[in-house]
Amino acid sequence: MLRYAVAGLLLLLCTGVSATAQRDTTDSSDSLDTGIRIGRGGVGLQLGFRLPNQLQLLRLTAGYSMPSVDDAPSLSPALALELDFGNLTSRRLRHATSVAELDATTIRVAALSPAVAFGDSSRVALEGWRFGFQLSSGHHLGEGSSGVYLLHSGGWTWSYVRPSTAPRNADSMTTAVALATADSYRTSHFGANTCATIGYSIGGTVTIEASYQRVLLYKNHVFFPWLGSLLLEGLAQSALSAALVGAQQRNPSAAAIATLVLRSALSWGIYQLRSTSGQHFPFKGNTPLLWDELRIGIGMQF
Repeated sequence: MLRYAVAGLLLLLCTGVSATAQRDTTDSSDSLDTGIRIGRGGVGLQLGFRLPNQLQLLRLTAGYSMPSVDDAPSLSPALALELDFGNLTSRRLRHATSVAELDATTIRVAALSPAVAFGDSSRVALEGWRFGFQLSSGHHLGEGSSGVYLLHSGGWTWSYVRPSTAPRNADSMTTAVALATADSYRTSHFGANTCATIGYSIGGTVTIEASYQRVLLYKNHVFFPWLGSLLLEGLAQSALSAALVGAQQRNPSAAAIATLVLRSALSWGIYQLRSTSGQHFPFKGNTPLLWDELRIGIGMQF
């Protein structure tokens, strides 16, 4: 129960929405500051709740979702429909007026339905839902409210999945193993996600984006190994960010692109290790259910 209490506390301290529009400001004290902060001086859990520079919007995304379990029969792709809402803070870099740093908090609700599209009659299909939140950071490239934005995200997810349809064109042994594997995650609800997003904001009103997301659904989640794995991931991301500080001062636009590419590559590798070597890698853990999703989305600012 401890893990649910901790996760619930974090969720209550985060409000949010996905964000893609932005407002100019150079006051760094007006930012939303929530999460694990890891710097050269140590590691700390910093929880804050500040709402200046808040931009409200809704975002709808649709994605091609590919579920998999390591060393198990293939599962059928599904359609993932997701609704996001939350807020965004932005801060113009003092040495580059065309680049702004972004921080966002997002609450998300998603439905998974193989019956709508992408169904494969030779594989076991899954259906279900997801609810969760994520913290995002990145950059906006552009002089005004219009421009390209790049976001790297990570968060926590509560999911429910179950087998939807049995394959018609597979042998009985493969079908039985696939159904048993999929059904074993019916009582697994807690997970994590990471996402890389590239989008364009039109006049700070309409946003269009494409993203690649990986979602892990833990099996028999254990709190302390999960926390240790999370802290190690944070240390790795912090070391990478520190290495890019000099590049950001020399060429902010190029550094913004490099930050998204390198942080996303690091997250992809960590999630791959968790999916094949244990969900709490490098600590002992069960094999999680992994979703790889290619998504497109559109947002409206109110």
